[in-house]
Amino acid sequence: MANTDYTMRNFLTDVAAIDGVDAKVKAFAEAEIAKIDKRNADRKAKGSKTAKENAPIKDAIVEFVKTNPNATAETIGGGVGQTTAKVSALATQLVKEGVLVATEVKKANGKGKVKAYTTL
Repeated sequence: MANTDYTMRNFLTDVAAIDGVDAKVKAFAEAEIAKIDKRNADRKAKGSKTAKENAPIKDAIVEFVKTNPNATAETIGGGVGQTTAKVSALATQLVKEGVLVATEVKKANGKGKVKAYTTL
């Protein structure tokens, strides 16, 4: 089984930090670290396919919640045409991004609690 905790970046950083290492080796390691940084920045800027697909759904969720404060994931799902699970996952992401605020409310039937979402 491969050890995924020790990355290429860790290895190159360790090589570059060795006292007495040849200048060419150190320069190569630093150049490779720069390539890794650029590749990661490009990948982050592009975003994943799933993130691109979810962006309009997130916008629809935010718009729905603006007009319907304290809406549950089930209510939002019905309003934007998505499943409750999908809305719950995306709403959780929006809470982490600081766009929505989640509060716990009692279910309509009085059994248990669910999260309700409002905008900031």
